[in-house]
Amino acid sequence: MLLCLVTLTAQSQRRKTTRGKSKARTTKTARAAKAVTPSYTTTQQVQMRKSFYLLYLLERNGPAHNVVVKDAVFNQIAKDRAARLTTAYSQCGDAACIGKALEWTADEIKEVGDEFKRLAVSNPDIAETVQRLKVVDRYPLYTENADTTFIRKAWEDAAAGLNHISRVYLQGVPPRYPRIDSISFRPADPAFVRQVKTAVQQILAAGTGNAFYRQPLLGSLKALEINGRNEATRYEPLYKDQNAAPFAKSRRTNWNAYRFSSILVPGSGPGKAGQTMDSMGMFRCKLAAEQYRNNAAPFIIVSGGHVHPYKTPFCEAIEMKKYMVGKLGIPDSAVIIEPHARHTTTNIRNAVRLAYLFNMPATKPMLIVSDSFQSLAIEKMAARFINEIGYLPYTGLERKAPTENIILPDLKAWQQDPEDPLDP
Repeated sequence: MLLCLVTLTAQSQRRKTTRGKSKARTTKTARAAKAVTPSYTTTQQVQMRKSFYLLYLLERNGPAHNVVVKDAVFNQIAKDRAARLTTAYSQCGDAACIGKALEWTADEIKEVGDEFKRLAVSNPDIAETVQRLKVVDRYPLYTENADTTFIRKAWEDAAAGLNHISRVYLQGVPPRYPRIDSISFRPADPAFVRQVKTAVQQILAAGTGNAFYRQPLLGSLKALEINGRNEATRYEPLYKDQNAAPFAKSRRTNWNAYRFSSILVPGSGPGKAGQTMDSMGMFRCKLAAEQYRNNAAPFIIVSGGHVHPYKTPFCEAIEMKKYMVGKLGIPDSAVIIEPHARHTTTNIRNAVRLAYLFNMPATKPMLIVSDSFQSLAIEKMAARFINEIGYLPYTGLERKAPTENIILPDLKAWQQDPEDPLDP
């Protein structure tokens, strides 16, 4: 909850500069928010906020939630889906079959989208929810769209994310990067099936009196839990614990004294069980330390989650910070961990998000340092960004040197990725 408010404040300050929107509106919205319904654990709420912000907002007790719960179209969809899930529970012999029952069909997605479009025009509480979603910038790619288009696209993202979890973590469909992100069991594994059926039994026991999306949402959250896939919820909120000292320092930094707001170091996973870092990761850290000592920026962002090898217990960002502080002598308050990124694209996207969270000037460039091979790849990565996350999280990119690239942050970085529940 607090992370959400801090993020809103930081983003609102940026919008005041770039769009002219008032901070007062964000503050009013934050005060109006109420607690998420208590049927979700804290971990589930963090996952929901990061993966399905539309549903997270609708699940907050308030007028919009009541509208959704009472809507006749949504209630009929909920009844039909509950019947499908009940049949699957009694007849399915593996998790893939149950996963199919939890999926949203194309017709259902369209029907829900059409009803949201109608409500965005006819119901003031849903209309206000749309405005609130635009303020918090979880769907910045859609902000300039008409309200009806905005809510439809936000819903389609949520449905796509729920379907992705069902397909990958119940049905065993390979994700984009199967070597690190795939299911933890065989869909027909008896122990796995028992766990999934127990979860479905609990979901069905809650009945159909809740919001129409509640059963597939809970099914997706429980599928991630059963698979041990809580990577997205670890280390939150990112302004505490290992980032507490840098966050405090960011509040008193004289940004005019530096050319760059931060130095980003993309992680390099060792790919070997039991190994915390490899020589390439150390090399990249040394490059960043040299730039820091040359007063290029007041902060170093070390980026990388639990990536290589599959389900490694070691977090790239945490191991890099240990190395930079313990071996290279960089102050703890100067090293910010970004512990979630799983790919080079999200190293950059997530670092831009942190730049906003830490109130770094949006007009000041960020420096990316890495080995020459990855630096060249980053320079030519625009097509991969578009293909994988749908946008560029920066404006412009300049290759300054063989090991250096320069970018300017862009608010589009806040767009959630429905295809990556481990780092949305």
